[in-house]
Amino acid sequence: MADGWEEDLEKALTWTESGQSVLKLNIRHLWLFGLWPLYESSAFQLYTVYVYILALWNVTECLLTVYFAWGYMDEVTLVIMSTASHLNGLIKMMFFHYDRRRYNALTRRVASLLSVQSDVCGRESPMAAIVDSSQRHAFRLTLSLLLFMFAQCFVWFPMPLYTHPETRRLPFAQHAWDNNSNLYGLSYFAQCAAGLWTTQISFGLDCLFASAMILVTAQLDILAGRILALKYDTYKEKVEHSEKRPMAKFGDKMYNDLCLCVESHQKILSFVNQLQDTMSPIAMSEFFFSVLVICLGLFQATFNEDFGAVFECASFLPIPCAHVFLYCWAANSVTVQAEGLSAAAYSCSWMEASERFKRAMRILISRAQKPLILTAGHLYPIDKKAFVSLVNASYSYYALLSQTNKR
Repeated sequence: MADGWEEDLEKALTWTESGQSVLKLNIRHLWLFGLWPLYESSAFQLYTVYVYILALWNVTECLLTVYFAWGYMDEVTLVIMSTASHLNGLIKMMFFHYDRRRYNALTRRVASLLSVQSDVCGRESPMAAIVDSSQRHAFRLTLSLLLFMFAQCFVWFPMPLYTHPETRRLPFAQHAWDNNSNLYGLSYFAQCAAGLWTTQISFGLDCLFASAMILVTAQLDILAGRILALKYDTYKEKVEHSEKRPMAKFGDKMYNDLCLCVESHQKILSFVNQLQDTMSPIAMSEFFFSVLVICLGLFQATFNEDFGAVFECASFLPIPCAHVFLYCWAANSVTVQAEGLSAAAYSCSWMEASERFKRAMRILISRAQKPLILTAGHLYPIDKKAFVSLVNASYSYYALLSQTNKR
């Protein structure tokens, strides 16, 4: 039965299902850029192949440029910077298609996650407000970051036409072997298209995981509120007193509600484990390439004498920082909110409760005290400290590169 249920979760997501999901914007954005198929179509498969060809073409051009420009520090580092961004997007695309069934399952599990405490949210408007706020937050964050990424196209793509109108220069990789004389128009289009598609797909996947973590944080917040509401006096007022066993009645009600909280906690933890398995390789790829891009971007903005290159790099530097911060902020919110369950449990009326209530509460507190930490590659913890350490690592590599350049 369990295997059949898992197979149903991993079935290809349909267009109708995507429209009913709280992650609708994330899913359909990835569909728009040729990554996430929402219906069986040979045309869409050809579209996906086209995206892969664009990305491979761009990476190949960049590697050839590095080979022919080797020895020119400014040119090589600028090309490696763009190569890292495009290669990051290409690797993420490959991870997605390798684990596509996990992404379908993750989307369906988000719906199950929201239904875990839907009864409570239906009865209590403050709880429902938390869910609505998290969904709006995830939508607005995704939309704003994707539009910000799209706005970079108007900086990078036309820049060679403004700064070097007298020469034929390309946005990312220059063809040193023929001085950009052959297939200039086609190369210009291919580089712009590849840059747009790979960066949108890369940021789209990051926003997908960040949105899922925002929803998890909201569910943990609701759970903390439910645990905190386990007050002896409150239940005493709700349950009618009888002459025989008034204590047992509201004591049983408190215990049963605590059991429901424990069950909700287990379901949330199960979802986080699935999210971890799906997100881990993508996050690791993002961290590695973002550190590299930040390092090279700082170097270009400091030492390149070409104003166009300096402006491009200075405007692009917030992008890799945003990638890293997005993961670290969202994952840290999950960790902090999970730790708050212990404080909520300790603050409820466990001292006046029955012995079995206390035993169940001890189990909940013990599990909640175990840090709920998401990792990149199942190795590197994702939290605020990780963001600081990654930025510091980028600056260290930049300082080393600067010393090498001065020699």
